Amino acid sequence: MREEGFSLDDRPLSRFVSASLKVDFLKPTPMGKILELRGRVKEIKGRKVIVSVTLSAEGEIRAKGEAVLVQLRVK
Repeated sequence: MREEGFSLDDRPLSRFVSASLKVDFLKPTPMGKILELRGRVKEIKGRKVIVSVTLSAEGEIRAKGEAVLVQLRVK
């Protein structure tokens, strides 16, 4: 994707399936509060992408996770 010079304006978005999903629940998440999700791509290898994410509320990280996603092939 990146090595192909992919831009959101160039073509339809790619589709992915989850190969693995891990979530660590660190603290209770309060109801009725603004939640902030921050994600970053850790690694891209061919069609496999590893993404890490944190969920925060009231300035504290409440959960963190990691997903391994595999890009579907275009028919």
